Amino acid sequence: MRKVKCNLTFGESLLFLVGWFVVIVITAGFAAPFFILSFSKYIINRSVLVDNEKELAMRSQLNLGNDFLYLVMWTIFSVITIGIAGIFFIFSLGKRVLNSVEIANENGLFL
Repeated sequence: MRKVKCNLTFGESLLFLVGWFVVIVITAGFAAPFFILSFSKYIINRSVLVDNEKELAMRSQLNLGNDFLYLVMWTIFSVITIGIAGIFFIFSLGKRVLNSVEIANENGLFL
């Protein structure tokens, strides 16, 4: 049976959330879309695929630098549509996040 297991620790998560909270407050909320992308990557990079008692590492190829225009475009579109585009942004981001996931082979190597 295959399943996904997340190996988060409270301390790491707390530091991650506090750091992003400070950045979002400093930027008056403009960093919020970047938080969503970073949060997704954070979760994926601390997860493993469990396959017959073997744990295969997972990693996300998301990159705030490469996805900057994508996030800015969706933010502007959401502002123009008074938040309606935000609903579609979540689905678009979900697709982008899942398509960025790589799973290591049994030797722990990403190909």
